[in-house]
Amino acid sequence: MKILFIIDALGKGGKERRLVELVKGLSAYGDIVMQIVILYPLTDLPEINSYNVKIHTINRIVKKDPLVYFKLLKIVNRFKPDIINTWSLMPAVYGLPIAKLKGIRFVNSMIVNCPDKLDFHTKLFSSMTLPFSDIIVANSHAGLRAYNIRKNGMVIYNGYNFSRSENLTSADLLRSELNIKTRYTVGMVAVFRSQKDYKSLIIAANRICNERDDITFILVGDGPTLEENKKIAESERIIFAGKRGDVESIINLCDVGVLSTYTEGISNSILEFMAQGKPVIATDGGGTKEIVIEGETGFLVKRESPLMLKDKILQLINDDDLRKKMSMNSKKLIENKFRIERMVSDYYNLFISIQNRR
Repeated sequence: MKILFIIDALGKGGKERRLVELVKGLSAYGDIVMQIVILYPLTDLPEINSYNVKIHTINRIVKKDPLVYFKLLKIVNRFKPDIINTWSLMPAVYGLPIAKLKGIRFVNSMIVNCPDKLDFHTKLFSSMTLPFSDIIVANSHAGLRAYNIRKNGMVIYNGYNFSRSENLTSADLLRSELNIKTRYTVGMVAVFRSQKDYKSLIIAANRICNERDDITFILVGDGPTLEENKKIAESERIIFAGKRGDVESIINLCDVGVLSTYTEGISNSILEFMAQGKPVIATDGGGTKEIVIEGETGFLVKRESPLMLKDKILQLINDDDLRKKMSMNSKKLIENKFRIERMVSDYYNLFISIQNRR
């Protein structure tokens, strides 16, 4: 069976890492040949080169470049895939017409978020692709509801590869590097952009740092809203760590994980914290409640509620027994429901069923 994956790029984002993990897992089956098309010349995940998968780069002159159709058609004619699987909106726009033209099964994996309301661009182009897809894969049930998918939809949850939690940098070394001198550490890992509500966390952190001196906050990531968020921070114990290649090691250093946001499907950041046994406080909504179980693996807070966020952080920091209970529950949930092996197996079974359906 031949599968052609199409994605915007292979940067260090969530869906990009999931695709690389999927390719790695599928390569072990032995009966699948895979190629990848990227629409932007960015490959920031060098491990993809270890799996003997050919990567085609189609350079777009503009974002909606009609020449991509012709370049993609040449790749399809040479490779002759049985299935085309696209991983975001524009790859679906380019891939679907060619799949229909060539009689190739089309799997659309673009639903990885859960917006309250689709913007005009997303609504327009998703209406051109989702109704005509053979199968629509979302990474949360909330995502299917947000896009109003009533048929041909299914959920395959993100998977965490526990090998990423091996060979971590020691907490003492990281504490020294980041100048962390406090007993407790609270962390958030996310890109600084408008969809992430770092502001509420920083306001909560300001208040906590004014009241006590045993907690440090470490915010990992970069992006367009980084500088404006730095201006809000009032304490040197709110550390902006920037973009890091040792995210798992920093997560291991933390006592509590936070994801303050506006909308999510299933967040890789939450997966990473919980896989290392960290209780998580996250903004309620979207697919988050499908992984953060209130009072069991963490707490859900209302959107843009820094005072509520502050209270939940202090509740976890002040209660060792509760923190330990949630830590055990978090890791157990990821092991049972969100392992990378399960994600790969679900995709493999999906591809086999579609192939047999022909």
